[in-house]
Amino acid sequence: MSLLLLLLMSLVLAFPAAAQNRGIQRLGDELLNSSDLMIRREAARGLGRAATTQTVRILRAARTTEGHTSIRLEIVRALRRIAFQRSPGYRSALAAIGEAADDAFEANELVRLRATEALWEAGKKDLLDPVPILEQQLQDKSARLRLAAVEMLRKLGTPEAADVLGRTCQDKSQSNTVRRKSIEAVGAVALSAGGVIGRQIEATNIGVTDKFGIAPISSPRNLEQRHERQVSYLAAVVRDPQNNSTLMLRAVKSLGQVKDKSSIPVLRQLIESHQQAVIRKQATIVLSHVMAVQYE
Repeated sequence: MSLLLLLLMSLVLAFPAAAQNRGIQRLGDELLNSSDLMIRREAARGLGRAATTQTVRILRAARTTEGHTSIRLEIVRALRRIAFQRSPGYRSALAAIGEAADDAFEANELVRLRATEALWEAGKKDLLDPVPILEQQLQDKSARLRLAAVEMLRKLGTPEAADVLGRTCQDKSQSNTVRRKSIEAVGAVALSAGGVIGRQIEATNIGVTDKFGIAPISSPRNLEQRHERQVSYLAAVVRDPQNNSTLMLRAVKSLGQVKDKSSIPVLRQLIESHQQAVIRKQATIVLSHVMAVQYE
């Protein structure tokens, strides 16, 4: 790191108000105008550590003019730091990250991916609702980013995330790969308002309170309704004759992942009347597993 940048950052961190403003502005000038890649990178890091509304404005402007991908990635990391620390201007930092995630404002796929990941993490920290953002990312021109959005929705494990995945399963404008991964995710998602851990806590609470004859915090019917949501999306995929056998087969296997009794009528119907033998065979296997679970 250059002596100039060290001096500037010590000025920013050591003194308030006007001194900070001068130091921040000097860092901003280096980020926007220096021809040295290392100096621009360190300036972006320094602005992230300074974490003020002024630094957010500078970082946001710099990303739009910066030609080097590595520096734009550093700018996203700096904005992420400001947002996660809930520093002054953190809402503007989130908006700037949103711009970096949007293919209308950012051409590089990796920058958009890292920005999307930052917004997903921000959702886990209750800084924003990530579901609408991830749904928007399913329209990104990059297949890699769309697949990443599917995985992030799966990990969120909320009913709202499952609804987006369920719609994507049936969206014929999506590639078969994205649809297949969405079908997998619908079967794998731990569909609970509290995510994976929340679902485990609910199930444990129901089991323990049942033994003592007292009312659980969350009723078994709540869990059943969430499973029914998964089953309905997967059943729609299998029943659509326009879908190819790969997607249908994946949907049947995902019904096996859910292992809920609400899938039994669907599986029986497939066994009795589906035109494809491979689907009937897989439905038979899955039904036997689902029935076994009911008697555990």
